[in-house]
Amino acid sequence: MATPASAPDTRALVADFVGYKLRQKGYVCGAGPGEGPAADPLHQAMRAAGDEFETRFRRTFSDLAAQLHVTPGSAQQRFTQVSDELFQGGPNWGRLVAFFVFGAALCAESVNKEMEPLVGQVQEWMVAYLETRLADWIHSSGGWAEFTA
Repeated sequence: MATPASAPDTRALVADFVGYKLRQKGYVCGAGPGEGPAADPLHQAMRAAGDEFETRFRRTFSDLAAQLHVTPGSAQQRFTQVSDELFQGGPNWGRLVAFFVFGAALCAESVNKEMEPLVGQVQEWMVAYLETRLADWIHSSGGWAEFTA
């Protein structure tokens, strides 16, 4: 039986959200994760929460990924630094949404700077971070099902 923050659920959620955000920005065409309406209620909820987050905090958050001056050699370190800072006060659902928005923004910046191979790597880092640093909190907070409630 899968745990609330298990790899298949987390991996699919990350892929859907990043694909959705890249499509919104016009970076991805054709079939793939994030295309069309999300059938999974969790994916729908994360997309909606991400859209709301971006609307509310557009000014504050909009250029963060660009300001990091990410290169292939520095991307993972920057990703981890920002993620650690984001959760410094402890995890909550709002910070989790911010984490997803940040990861997708970093992917978009990678495409924008012609570093497309980083997109898959950033998604892997997101999954690993969720599974190693946030899974216990997600589980103790009711799992992903609680996020959709």
